[in-house]
Amino acid sequence: MEGVIISEIRHTAGSKFSSDSICKLLAHWFLKPFELLDEQVKKAFERKWERAGFFMAIWLAAVMFKSNGILCKQTALKGERKISVLVGIALVFAFHAVGVYWWYRSADLLYPLVMLPPRQVLPFWHAVFIIMVNDIMVRQIAMAVKCFLLVYYKNARGCNYRRQGQMLTLVEYLLLLYRALLPTPVWYRFFLNKEYGSLFSSLTTGLYLTFKLTSVLEKVRSFLASVKALSRKEVQYGSYATVEQVIAAGGLCAICQEKMHTPILLRCKHIFCEDCASEWFERESKCPLCQALVKQVDLRSFGDGSTSLFFQIF
Repeated sequence: MEGVIISEIRHTAGSKFSSDSICKLLAHWFLKPFELLDEQVKKAFERKWERAGFFMAIWLAAVMFKSNGILCKQTALKGERKISVLVGIALVFAFHAVGVYWWYRSADLLYPLVMLPPRQVLPFWHAVFIIMVNDIMVRQIAMAVKCFLLVYYKNARGCNYRRQGQMLTLVEYLLLLYRALLPTPVWYRFFLNKEYGSLFSSLTTGLYLTFKLTSVLEKVRSFLASVKALSRKEVQYGSYATVEQVIAAGGLCAICQEKMHTPILLRCKHIFCEDCASEWFERESKCPLCQALVKQVDLRSFGDGSTSLFFQIF
């Protein structure tokens, strides 16, 4: 049998083999199935990791959507919300984020958080996974911060819901700016892969950073606008009404149907409670009575406690 195999090898090669060469070739043929098996095991492990990462990303996204709904409901409760519930929700959000980062502590998740590129060039889907997890987790942490803001304004004297809405909006725009920066170190490392050639990698990196700079500048402008709105002392869509104006209007707020508290006179001359008007103009830009344009829609408000649910992948 061995003679037949050797004969076939010599016939196929068309040349004379030494005994050592034949033994090496037979050993290579013998080990080849094990090498293929080892390669398939590695690929199966990688596919298993990718599937686990895919399902983890779905789980984290579902938790984030649910958390956003919980926070919006707590914000809408105003004076009826309970401090113990808010603190409990904030702790759950924080521990969830800490648990995820502890579980993936060796997956290069922490480097992009401080604007450092990963230690090595990552495969495409691994890079996407890291960006998605960080994008979701920083929103989860920001939700915990918003919960503590709600606790603060629950205890604050006078329950200034207009100020609360401005602070929630400021936190959200700061978060949007940070989220816009988060993918940058990951894709910077990915596009600088020299395997594609120095010219191509430099070109793609330059194009990416150019587009990223445009996006970041837009987020900076929005953040500065939210800071300006917070620092503005006067009511941005009217002025405080006098006692005579309140009496002439009947003394009741058309929104809450109760006696006016800190009444404000809109530019259309209708009067409402400051908190009622502030809550109304978080969602609308026109007067609830005459539909006159009162608020210029130059900056989206997140005063209802909501968080942007769009993913920042690039």
